[in-house]
Amino acid sequence: MSTPMDTSGGEPIVSNADRNRLAQEESLSEFSKLDAIMEPTTAAFVDQYLEAGGVPLNVMNLLVQSYEGLAAMANTVDRDIRNAYNSTNQAALLEPISRKIVESFDAVKADEEFSNTQQLPVYILDMIPHQVWRKTIYRLSERYPKSEMLGAALQKVADEGFQAELTSLNSASLHTHVFYSLLVECIENVAPATDETLNERISELISTVCRSEQAYFMAQYVLVHARQKLGPQAIGLRRIEEELERHMLDKYDRPQLAVHMRLLLDGCAVGGDDAVANALVSIIQNSYAAPGDVTALYRHYHDTLAAGQPTSLAYMLRSERIMMLLVEQMFGHLWESTVEDTRMALVDKYIWLLAYATLSVDDQSDTVDQTQLEQLVAQMKDVRQLPVRPIQTTLNQVIRKVIERVRVPILARVVLMWVRDIISYDNFTYYDTYFKSCEVPVPLLLLEEIAFCQPLLKPLVFDAYRESFESKIPGFAADRQIRLQKVVINRIAVLVQLDYALPVLHYFDLQAESIDQSVLAYFIFRTLAQFEPPYPEEFYQPMLQLIERAVGGIKTMKEKELVVVIAFLGCIDDPRAERLCELLPKEPAQPLSPS
Repeated sequence: MSTPMDTSGGEPIVSNADRNRLAQEESLSEFSKLDAIMEPTTAAFVDQYLEAGGVPLNVMNLLVQSYEGLAAMANTVDRDIRNAYNSTNQAALLEPISRKIVESFDAVKADEEFSNTQQLPVYILDMIPHQVWRKTIYRLSERYPKSEMLGAALQKVADEGFQAELTSLNSASLHTHVFYSLLVECIENVAPATDETLNERISELISTVCRSEQAYFMAQYVLVHARQKLGPQAIGLRRIEEELERHMLDKYDRPQLAVHMRLLLDGCAVGGDDAVANALVSIIQNSYAAPGDVTALYRHYHDTLAAGQPTSLAYMLRSERIMMLLVEQMFGHLWESTVEDTRMALVDKYIWLLAYATLSVDDQSDTVDQTQLEQLVAQMKDVRQLPVRPIQTTLNQVIRKVIERVRVPILARVVLMWVRDIISYDNFTYYDTYFKSCEVPVPLLLLEEIAFCQPLLKPLVFDAYRESFESKIPGFAADRQIRLQKVVINRIAVLVQLDYALPVLHYFDLQAESIDQSVLAYFIFRTLAQFEPPYPEEFYQPMLQLIERAVGGIKTMKEKELVVVIAFLGCIDDPRAERLCELLPKEPAQPLSPS
């Protein structure tokens, strides 16, 4: 029967009888679906059917006929599997279900539905709160990286506070809105980092950014653009840029990618006629500063400085990769990693370029003072004349000059490398020759001076201390080896006092099983003796863990040492501290090993 039209609005007029019939048909269709009785919308359709004049018995018959009990069967299988493996973990069942979802997922259909509604499906919203189903979404996004619906799902996951889970996804970088939110959060986490925590904080940023060329380029573009907007306030962003670039260069061994992207972002033509850009690319790609490249750079920077003109790419010249290559080639003969270059005309260019890179702070030539530049060049030439692996008397003669030179960061780096070579050469022969009882070796004192003068070099100083601490010197008796370790600990304790506590505590925690308990106990005493309460949680938690591992050694401490440990435990509001206090003796015993 035809339906009359409403002449006022142009829409068909539906009678009440037809409306009831359509409602009944829709409801009956829903009741006929598999396991309809389990659906949350069934109750609403029952009300609709009855209000439209439907027969209640029809509802009962259709719901009974459509019932298969799949949910109940799934619960039974789940219970049987967990009973069989004596486990409360549902992973055995959920993992196959997740794989099946991934295998049967129709990304084209999902994108069509999302394009029509611009809303995420209910099942996606229901999956997001549960980690196991979020992992399923991640698997789908990796399998269908261009899916618009899955990209929106990843954004929803990020909005719900699960950004950290997305950093390992390659597909996250393909969805700009998702990637930018991850990038901003990672940068915000890195921003307040100190030199102690930078490596830990930046690891998440690296895992987010350095997984693909696209992600790396986008991140560097954002950082460069932000730095240009902020101006002089953006020193921290430059550090982040350099850390990302270093990771691409070192971990992925892709110098061409990182360098070319850097040049493109700074508006330089790659492979063009720019002599400076070509020389910098050549040095980084070859890991060697060839004379021709150095001469080209020297001419550019020397001439622009003389003319008072702006320079280009000065920050790349200051990058650690290039500067350390220049350092190695000019000073490597001091630790015999290279042969000393005696071509003085060429050496002068290398030294001048290294000094210029050290003093330049931006791409304006007027930031480099000519007098300072000449002084630094003279100091570098002076340091080149240091003796190679000197005997003690010769070392004592140059100490005054060395201490003066470590006031300059780049020269402190050179002296540090020179000192490390003196100590470690030929399986730590220096200690075998000069360390007899408990005196502090001169090289260790020089390392302490470097850490004090140049805080940024504290990680490298600690590396040098670790080498000495872990050294196994042929011919050393056990008591002599322990005395040396305690002397090194005294120097490490000074490093802790210079705000480098957390990396040191982390190191001793990792090495606790392989360190003599008396030595570990001595480190605990020397560290605690320098501080007073209240103790921050990030300090006392790892310290409590060390004390737990060194209880045997602490019990043999001298009285003055044991008092320090007990006083520390008494200031800590933690059940572990109370338990450790009970384990320690009231009256200390005599130490079993020499102090």
